[in-house]
Amino acid sequence: MECKKGTSAMLEWRSHFLAEGTLDEQRYDQALRNAEALERAGVISTPEWIELVKLANSALLFVR
Repeated sequence: MECKKGTSAMLEWRSHFLAEGTLDEQRYDQALRNAEALERAGVISTPEWIELVKLANSALLFVR
């Protein structure tokens, strides 16, 4: 059940922050803060948090 909760949270995070495919610096900061909050609350695991950070980094680099 924990896995489903994390997967659901990650899918929601992706749809919220990566729907446009890119992030400007403000949205990037929001995405990282949100991912950290999910990890600290125990909703996602540390490896899942790392995956979200990598996705955010890619979306930011795509803009530049």
